[in-house]
Amino acid sequence: MSQALAEQRAAVISDLNYRLHFDISADAEAAITGRAVIDLRLRRNTQPLQLDFQGGPAAVRSLTSNGEKPRYSVEDEHIVLPPTSLSPGPNRIEIEFTAGPEALNRNPDYLYTLFAPDRARTAFPLFDQPDLKATWELSLSVPDGWVALSNAPVASATSGHGRREYRF
Repeated sequence: MSQALAEQRAAVISDLNYRLHFDISADAEAAITGRAVIDLRLRRNTQPLQLDFQGGPAAVRSLTSNGEKPRYSVEDEHIVLPPTSLSPGPNRIEIEFTAGPEALNRNPDYLYTLFAPDRARTAFPLFDQPDLKATWELSLSVPDGWVALSNAPVASATSGHGRREYRF
């Protein structure tokens, strides 16, 4: 990402919140799917908004902005939303995606993430720059019998239909 893009986004984005959900199969070869709900406040919407995501166009399964389906593009490791799909003030972007495996380290016994600088964008759409602080909510749907951990405490864990859902 260019310095100019990082500065432009930092100048217009505030009150950033991510709600992420990942659905993880017991099959280590199966794709991990996810959903990101991104709430943010824009100071102005005069330029396209670019989210960082290394997944290509096929990895974006659906996208809405403020309840509408905008014409967006996926290019140069970014999801690009036109200014007309956003407004000054609060906005909500919802994206269903297939997570990229680059930062998801998986073996038969466990899966862990390593989001060193500039790596989170390989797994899910976000603004992957350190000066855009955000609040986070994470949920994981995993096979029953699996244990999930996070750097936040478990808020809830429920089971049903052979799956266990953790909320952090």
